[in-house]
Amino acid sequence: MTFWRSLIEEKIGTLHESGEDKRLDLAEAIRRYVRPGMRLNACSLQARPCAAVYELARQFAGARPGFEFISSSIGGTYLVLVHLGLVRKAVVSFAGEGYPTPGPSPVIQRALDRGELALENYTMLTISQRLLAGAMGTSFITTRSLRGSSIGEEAAQAGNFREVPDPFEPGRTVGLLRAYQPDLSFVHAWAADPAGNALCFPPLGENVYGALAAREGVILTAHRIVPTEFIRRHAHLARIPAAVVRAVCLAPYGSHPSGNYCRGIPELRPYGNDYAFMIDQRKATREEGDFEAWIQQWVLGVGSHEGYLTKLGSERLEELHRVAEPESWREDLERFADQLDEDRPANPIETMVVQASRVAADMIRNDGFRTVLSGVGQATLLAWLAAHRLRQEGREVTLMAETGIYGHHPRPADPFVFNYRNLPTTTMLTDICETLGLHTGGATNACLGTIGAAQVDRFGNVNSTRTAQGGFIVGSGGANDIATAARATIVVAQQRPGAFVRDVDYVTSPGERVRAVVSTMGRFEKRGGRELILTGVFGFNGSGRDDAIAEIKARCGWDLRVSDDVAELPPPEREEVALLRLYDPERFFLGKAVSAPAVAAAR
Repeated sequence: MTFWRSLIEEKIGTLHESGEDKRLDLAEAIRRYVRPGMRLNACSLQARPCAAVYELARQFAGARPGFEFISSSIGGTYLVLVHLGLVRKAVVSFAGEGYPTPGPSPVIQRALDRGELALENYTMLTISQRLLAGAMGTSFITTRSLRGSSIGEEAAQAGNFREVPDPFEPGRTVGLLRAYQPDLSFVHAWAADPAGNALCFPPLGENVYGALAAREGVILTAHRIVPTEFIRRHAHLARIPAAVVRAVCLAPYGSHPSGNYCRGIPELRPYGNDYAFMIDQRKATREEGDFEAWIQQWVLGVGSHEGYLTKLGSERLEELHRVAEPESWREDLERFADQLDEDRPANPIETMVVQASRVAADMIRNDGFRTVLSGVGQATLLAWLAAHRLRQEGREVTLMAETGIYGHHPRPADPFVFNYRNLPTTTMLTDICETLGLHTGGATNACLGTIGAAQVDRFGNVNSTRTAQGGFIVGSGGANDIATAARATIVVAQQRPGAFVRDVDYVTSPGERVRAVVSTMGRFEKRGGRELILTGVFGFNGSGRDDAIAEIKARCGWDLRVSDDVAELPPPEREEVALLRLYDPERFFLGKAVSAPAVAAAR
């Protein structure tokens, strides 16, 4: 054999395993690499690093390490860190409860009231953008978000945001956002080799920018440890390179109670969200002592991730695999068959969602919108209903969700924005930067946004962050990004005391591009001006048009103008209501089922 042929056979022809062996027990990795005062990133892909967060809690419980926490949200599992006093500041877009419905967290409010926690508010997109800039090694990144909002004002005061003249388009301004580099990032992956090359399935949420920006690298947990050959075979799914990884820790089901989606790799089997676990934790957070007991039971008392899995039990984990199957919704829906067969009249919330879906469908038809990006809850349901109506007419519109879900056909039985059964129906799975940064605004800007509101004012400004009394609500999530980038936005909000005000207490999402607001009582639109006017009222169980208008005006905090051609809008049709109830059979977002007399009283 010639020398060059022997070189090929001995040195080149055979692929080798990648790099050093960085496998460590998770507890040892936390002890070795985490120090008090660090800036920590919980890298929130569609899989969450829950096992690492629980172990962090075990290691530092009883101490005051003063961590700074950055992630797209701090809720659910991450609330354990807040309750234990481990986080002094959270840099997030959402702080609160996520499932089954978004809402304020008693854990967050208690920590704020005591001065134990500071919140730095951003949006889903701007959190990812700050981390992306940190990963690229630049000092800032441009953004469309934050301008005209109280979030932007606060970020500017903190020295993290500026509006400057656009150097390429005179007369316009551009937002500059300061880069962020955490010290350490936690990532959970489906599979990793011993060196740390790791596979992560989309949708990717905030993506791995925090991991790539982290000054001291990544503590990586993985459902499976695999040979490097396995990683090479599926390199199109590799998101974490070994070069940034400090430790590789085996942690099966390390995203629980969040699920972990995958497809096309027989060795990996997806599992869904453990909703029962999430609800039990949320109930426990209401009272400080109850949450203390819950943390002792599920985090501190189990001793390790292995103990946590033992406590969950194999039957519960197997059920989560069943839940993740694409058609499992059919079986789940049967549990609600009796109530779905009932022909009840629409309640005020159902009426609101139906009427808003009609507004959305009209705008898509008339203005050529090709995509719809919706916030959570009722904003999601109205978009789904509008898409269904348009599809019956032979017109397609693409649905998007902010975490990177694109082109999905919503499955019944679960209205949660992270419903894993929607993922196999998509035409693309991506991340926050693409959905909110490219597809919502983008060059063609053919996107309609739909969002909810805790409070809305005469200009369509939305508040979901803070009350006048200082109470914290939840923050922006992706709402600010949608309202500032989509060509037009529809807002849905229940018309109750304090919700429709002259001026919102805090501008989470500016109303400049809000074109319509639909409440539980009527439709409000901007017709050539900045201020919303009443253009439609719902049927009020026999009450006259004038009485309906008078009641709506009484529930507005400003001198509401009424259109000369205000319409009494046709009630929801049977199919519209039935579809809504199929999507949300547990009525997380649709409110209680009520009889006809009760509907009238509820108004």
